[in-house]
Amino acid sequence: MLAVVLGLALSLAAASAARQRQTAGPLSAVSIAGTEVGYADEYTTGCHEVRLWDVATRADRRLATHCYGSTSTGSGVGGVIATGGRALWLTYTGGNIREWSLWTKGGTAPVKRIAFLPADVDGPPPVLLGRVWEGSLPYATGRTIIVLAPNGSRRFSLTAADRVIALSAHSRGYAAVLANGTVLSISTAGKPIRERSFPPGTVEEAVLAAPGLVVKTTTGLEIHRDGAVRKIPLPRGSRFLGLSEGTVAYGIGRQLRLLRLLNGRDTLFHTLGLRFGAQLGRRGLAYGSGRTLGYDAWVVVAAGSR
Repeated sequence: MLAVVLGLALSLAAASAARQRQTAGPLSAVSIAGTEVGYADEYTTGCHEVRLWDVATRADRRLATHCYGSTSTGSGVGGVIATGGRALWLTYTGGNIREWSLWTKGGTAPVKRIAFLPADVDGPPPVLLGRVWEGSLPYATGRTIIVLAPNGSRRFSLTAADRVIALSAHSRGYAAVLANGTVLSISTAGKPIRERSFPPGTVEEAVLAAPGLVVKTTTGLEIHRDGAVRKIPLPRGSRFLGLSEGTVAYGIGRQLRLLRLLNGRDTLFHTLGLRFGAQLGRRGLAYGSGRTLGYDAWVVVAAGSR
């Protein structure tokens, strides 16, 4: 009887820790750091809003809106990250020359544009947002890596050997993937630690976390630690969606899956739309699919990956 009562209590707790809401329009970006979910949606034709949802307080506030006329190659919000009440986001608009802008807002301060970078529409974006972690907002322009603190000050900047194509902040520092195949590990203080070489085009993302340097390649995961390398195959076309407490979230088709690094257990967690976005953070998982914005607290994630 006690086991039944405890099981019911845990089920109710998990249910209260899993939340969904409907947004005004289709979602184009979602991220999470701590209990802060940054997201963007097209709330009416041609108009996009950037919002911050604190799942702990349930407060949801609009940070900015961007409206565009019809363009030949589209307009929108290309990404949002947020932590400590500050958000960074990318917008784009234009034709053959696409105009990229990087914006920020924190607290009651007005929205500020911190970069404006036109680029050929067929070329790589001239600015990218990194994977956010609590207290760190990373981004890169070309070869330059910059990390902001929640108060808007610059934690550090450094120049890499080649163009940055992926960037992340995590519990043990930062990791940058360069166009030449190099993966650069960076300390929490912003000092380069080590470079590892891979064939160009094979590494998609990397994070510097407690298990070691975790590298997502076109064929799966590689965990580099103390000179040893552990390889875990993943389905072709899978997308890395974050790592926390020894659990990797990844997407393949409509499936959002959880992989336990300790025992290799691979579990289907959600079935969503084909173009869903998601991120696993220290406190939980945020995901966006169509107009559905969802959050699962860590207790739900942990239960789902067992």
